[in-house]
Amino acid sequence: MNTPSSRRARASLPVRVTLIAAAVVMIVIAALAVVNLIAANQYNQATQSLTENIKASQSQTPDLDKLGTQQQQTDAQFQDAASAGALLLPQLREAIAHNSAVSERLTKRISKKIKAAQDPQDSSAGTQDESSQNSTGKQKSGGSLTEEQRRKVEELLQQNTQSTTPESNTESSKGSTADQDSDSSSAQTKPW
Repeated sequence: MNTPSSRRARASLPVRVTLIAAAVVMIVIAALAVVNLIAANQYNQATQSLTENIKASQSQTPDLDKLGTQQQQTDAQFQDAASAGALLLPQLREAIAHNSAVSERLTKRISKKIKAAQDPQDSSAGTQDESSQNSTGKQKSGGSLTEEQRRKVEELLQQNTQSTTPESNTESSKGSTADQDSDSSSAQTKPW
């Protein structure tokens, strides 16, 4: 029989509110811990991949296409690790940002090597044209050439046709051999 004296005492309202608030805080802390553990795991995997890619890029004959693909995956791993943003611990956030920057620089370097390997003669001229365009700020839209670029292309074409035709003048042949020497040295420039 339930008599009034045998009823269990219930906690007061402030105690119940405090317990609920403590439970919510513990759930939030647990969720943050899980987010940080997942981000730390992704960061560790991406860092290991970055280390392997750096070693592979420093080898004598790296497979640039494979390395470029792996490096893009590594960049994506760093982006995934950093996706939690403000929920990450400050030390973890800084480490991810630092290694992500290193990874992006390696990706750019590999991309430049791939472009240089695909078109070795135009890569040095392309970089010079690109840097001059960026410094002057006179890029044309639609991929059309500026007057200065057209003039350079015409000069290169004239030099190319002159070097392929036999010349009887010894002075001009000396000049063309000097041009060929400079062309061959630029073609043999190693990307590293």
